[in-house]
Amino acid sequence: MSEKFDITVFGATGLTGKQIVRHIYELSIDLPKFFKPGFRWAIAGRSQERLEAIAQEFVDRYPKATIPKPAFLIASVTQREELDAMTKQTKVLINAVGPFRFMGEYVVRSCVENGCNYVDVTGEPEFVERMQRTYHDKAVANKVTIVHSCGFDSVPTDMGVLYTKNLYTEKGWVPSQIECFLKIHTGPSGLRGGYATFESAVHGFGSAELLREIRSASTLKKLPRPEVPKLAFHKGTKKDQELGYHVPFVFADPSIVRLSQQIFLSGLATTEKKKPNVTLPPPVQFAAYLLLPSLWVVILYTIYGFIFSVLAGSPWGRNLLLSHPDLFSAGIFSKQHPTQEQLDQSSFEFILRSKGYDHAITSGTTELPNKEIKVVIRGPEAGYVATPRIVLQCAMAILYNKNEGYVPNGVLTPSTAFWETDLIERLRYVGITYDISNSN
Repeated sequence: MSEKFDITVFGATGLTGKQIVRHIYELSIDLPKFFKPGFRWAIAGRSQERLEAIAQEFVDRYPKATIPKPAFLIASVTQREELDAMTKQTKVLINAVGPFRFMGEYVVRSCVENGCNYVDVTGEPEFVERMQRTYHDKAVANKVTIVHSCGFDSVPTDMGVLYTKNLYTEKGWVPSQIECFLKIHTGPSGLRGGYATFESAVHGFGSAELLREIRSASTLKKLPRPEVPKLAFHKGTKKDQELGYHVPFVFADPSIVRLSQQIFLSGLATTEKKKPNVTLPPPVQFAAYLLLPSLWVVILYTIYGFIFSVLAGSPWGRNLLLSHPDLFSAGIFSKQHPTQEQLDQSSFEFILRSKGYDHAITSGTTELPNKEIKVVIRGPEAGYVATPRIVLQCAMAILYNKNEGYVPNGVLTPSTAFWETDLIERLRYVGITYDISNSN
């Protein structure tokens, strides 16, 4: 067999996959240093004709690209031989074929069995935790790295928590709690999320009981009970003096951060080599919220959220939701793709508000935290602009760091895979920034 492809984009003919291919071309012009000499890549999907059309579209659009035209690999999640042929030829696979709870395991299995490293853009905690429990040991044995949730779900938050913990460690402080707040910025054209995101949310609500069963059977270490005053979690709507109205964050980030902390505690993120002055991050209490701009939006969110939760609990209700995403999301989610204006005018901002101590914690202490750090993470439109940028940098972090011994093997989350790499610096180059807002 000829030399392996450095990166293969699987699902390149879908909306997210196509945006990843587009970003690879753009990055080769804007930051050609990110591609080492001899870079080889492929795009994969079910239709040779559609793959050729996408490649030709971007060759024509980006004549100054500094990378070669991709090779074409024919693969379908339902055809084991095709998947195996694809993964045997690939160093790092970017999987953009969802919903992952239905189609992702076939790809993970093939990567683990055939020595292919893997990243994906899933935001489905049930799938992530099931893969971690099922394939981790075999991935370690085969020296394969599988990293889930490498898009907007959940790299900004998961790496942000790691970044914040490291700031405390550098100062000799001890972090005890982190509150995360997501703010979505939109322009005159409004906001539109992709149908795949809505579909994942519908099935995610419907599989909540399965997720609880997976966690109850998990062999990972449980998070310890706080030795400090407990962080209050607001289950309903609350108005924060600094940030305004917020509601609980119902997507993947809290689950991924939780899983990351368990993986670290269980000793499963150990790398072959250690960088100087880098230590394993301690566990903290964590809570996440979505910021809403006004009381009227809070009211609408509550009404639509209640209807959504009721319908998502039954098969007929899920079918109804999936048939009419516009109706049940106030037009935010649709089977129609977002317009370029909507993409250009949208952006995200995560605010991580943390507290801790300037000294070691005594078990059972009632002393309140005396140190605070606020980190702000910013980026462009979440689903189709930020996610392609993020997942490509995750793939490159594996491609260029694993052979050096700084990426662990196993089924991992972003922070547990990349805590010894330069991922945060890489993200800054592509417009995903991590900044210290205040520290005292």
